[in-house]
Amino acid sequence: MNDNSNPSYFGAWWALFFIFLTLNLFPIPFAILISFFGDWVYSNPVIVDMNYLGQIKLHPIADNLTSIVSMIFVVTFIVWRMKVRNLPLSELGSLRLKRKDLLYGTAFLALFLLLEECYMLILGLEMPEGFIAFMLSEPLILGLLSVIVIAPIAEEFIFRGFLHSQLSRTNLGQWGAVTISSILWTAIHFQYEALILVVLFGFGLFLGYVRIAYNSLSLPIALHAINNSFAFLMAYYFY
Repeated sequence: MNDNSNPSYFGAWWALFFIFLTLNLFPIPFAILISFFGDWVYSNPVIVDMNYLGQIKLHPIADNLTSIVSMIFVVTFIVWRMKVRNLPLSELGSLRLKRKDLLYGTAFLALFLLLEECYMLILGLEMPEGFIAFMLSEPLILGLLSVIVIAPIAEEFIFRGFLHSQLSRTNLGQWGAVTISSILWTAIHFQYEALILVVLFGFGLFLGYVRIAYNSLSLPIALHAINNSFAFLMAYYFY
């Protein structure tokens, strides 16, 4: 443990490696633990085309439970490591959400979503049917919780919060940190084809801009949740 009262910031490479290890290792013990719950957690399997990885069988109950629980522990672990290193949590961005900021942010998000729909329509792109089936699988509450609550909070905390706060202190600067964190955030959505990943990268840059412009973590979380809610409702009613 660091006894020095001075903050011990992560270097750029160590911050990236730390996040890579955390995201890849933490789900493993929870996936094993959930396997002891019985065969019911593996009911209603869905075949999903994971793009470069090919078709993979996913289990909505087991996989959503693993994601939800592991992401909660990932965020908790990062907070603990920051405290051990005397890193102020305030550097992650403000958690105060102002109504005016939310209104402006939502308006710009609506414009982004309009451009996104035009882009998808012009190029004839569609969201993978298998992934939509997985997201809408019963029990629906797990998909809702995972997509609309856990993903926005955990992903924004990790990428626009922790990773941005560490990378922006290096020679990368604010926009270098936004770019790198957006690339990595896009990479974890590898189930989509390359042309859809372009949209996700653009969305990551948008959220990174919001993080910088408003010095806020709560606003990117809120906009991410609104975006995912829109995608969930579109999938539920139109697919």
